[in-house]
Amino acid sequence: MSEHARALLDTAWGVIPHFHARSIPTSITYYTSVLHFNLGSTDISFKYDPASEPEPNMCSIYLGPGIRGANIYIFKRPVEEVLHPSTIMIALGTEAVDAYYELLVREGKAEIIKEIEDKRWGYRQFAVQDPDGNRIQFFRFLDGGNPGVEVAGMTDADTTESA
Repeated sequence: MSEHARALLDTAWGVIPHFHARSIPTSITYYTSVLHFNLGSTDISFKYDPASEPEPNMCSIYLGPGIRGANIYIFKRPVEEVLHPSTIMIALGTEAVDAYYELLVREGKAEIIKEIEDKRWGYRQFAVQDPDGNRIQFFRFLDGGNPGVEVAGMTDADTTESA
């Protein structure tokens, strides 16, 4: 690769995966109320109001530090089209992955499809599935050095207070 091409590509700052869904309002409710993500925007407005706006065709949800965190675009697929669920991975801080898992288990609203466990390839991870079959694996590196914000001494009690 040329130096010029490398310089251009080194400006990349994120990846935004796409999920497909049957209902954007259902997806918004699931991701914001069950998984505690933030709603970024819809194709209609930045603050979607289902009482006064038509159903959107897409939405942006995120967690972490704004647009540089984990961002997912969800696009509506009509019933007559085949829905192709996807899988993504989201890295969390060292203590956060266990505390988040415990929060989701305690609340009992998320469909956890893989329990938290250490994997031989060096991850500690668990997976959830949304109502449309899209899957998210939340993970951290077992050997430490996880990028992102670490919250010293985070416990399950800390997630209880902020929930």
